Amino acid sequence: MRYFKFSFFIMFITFFTACDNDSGSEKVNFDREAFLENMADHVIQPSIEKFASNAEGLSAATNSFSTNISIESLNVLRSELKETWLSYQHLAFVHVGPVSSVNLRDRVNIFPTNTDLIDENINSQNYVLGSAANVAAKGFPALDYLLFGTGSTEEEVLAYFGNPDLGENRLQYLIDLVEDIQTTSNLISEGWPDYRSTFVENTGTDVGSGTSLLVNEYNFQFDIRIKNAKIGFPSGGNPRTGGVVSPQNVEGYFSGWSGELAQKAVNSSIAVFKGQHFNSSEDGLGLDDYLDALDARDRNDQLLSLAIINKSTAALEEMEKINAPYSEVATTEGSQLVNVYNALQAVIPLIKVDMTSALSVSITFQDNDGD
Repeated sequence: MRYFKFSFFIMFITFFTACDNDSGSEKVNFDREAFLENMADHVIQPSIEKFASNAEGLSAATNSFSTNISIESLNVLRSELKETWLSYQHLAFVHVGPVSSVNLRDRVNIFPTNTDLIDENINSQNYVLGSAANVAAKGFPALDYLLFGTGSTEEEVLAYFGNPDLGENRLQYLIDLVEDIQTTSNLISEGWPDYRSTFVENTGTDVGSGTSLLVNEYNFQFDIRIKNAKIGFPSGGNPRTGGVVSPQNVEGYFSGWSGELAQKAVNSSIAVFKGQHFNSSEDGLGLDDYLDALDARDRNDQLLSLAIINKSTAALEEMEKINAPYSEVATTEGSQLVNVYNALQAVIPLIKVDMTSALSVSITFQDNDGD
């Protein structure tokens, strides 16, 4: 009897020492700190730097336009807006630390924008862009409206800003919108160095750890902001729409950049998942490597990392079949966007159920999508 108790004790100790104290998952040959260091130094930080650089360019172009309203300065400003909006798509996938603290997604990219509220703010000149009331009257979608939606030609847009009665107010609102984006960018840039060590050193998988934050923000951006907001709601593909098409709700509605922005977002999802160095083809330690170290597999016994990449690529290929702005496609060929939605939906169980289960990470956000 004494021998039995001793043997049971040894088995008990062996079981618990074979487990990861941070997460309860079985230990594997994977360096989570090195993984977080790669994400911090080669994915997040350069994404922040790129966004900051673009925000500066956007600010400079806005100042030039405000002092010299011309077709040339308008086109430069539009180009800078597009580049900054595209760089945001990558940063939105690593919405951690100061990126999360400033609530980047809601601060710069709530769409559809509220054009009536924008016009009201311009007319009254009584607004606080930082207030919750103005969350849909600022950021990139608001700039999209001002620079593209205020006229059907370049000349009409110039006339909008050159109006003798409201032109000055309109220019000021434009300047204020861009200043808000640059202020947001500066807060992120200034906050990241202090946060980096906190992110890298929290090597567990519990709530608040670096891995948990990355996995949750990855899921949120892919599921809520790409699958639903960019595609599902405008196309009527999301069940909550009841099949009703809302072309005016696409991202980049006035500029027609919806497809480019969505493709950039999905490309960014693949790059971030692979731990790919920003603006480089070099892969560092990513979520794919972590899953491979666990030998995580999907329901078809395929490596889970490969399944996620393949399904994401398939969604991207569906997007690449569409050449027109999504607002036009939703109205004329809605099934194409629904195909994109379905392809994106095929990724969700892999990242939201299989990946989180394999990594012992809990999803901390809620949605009513039924996934």
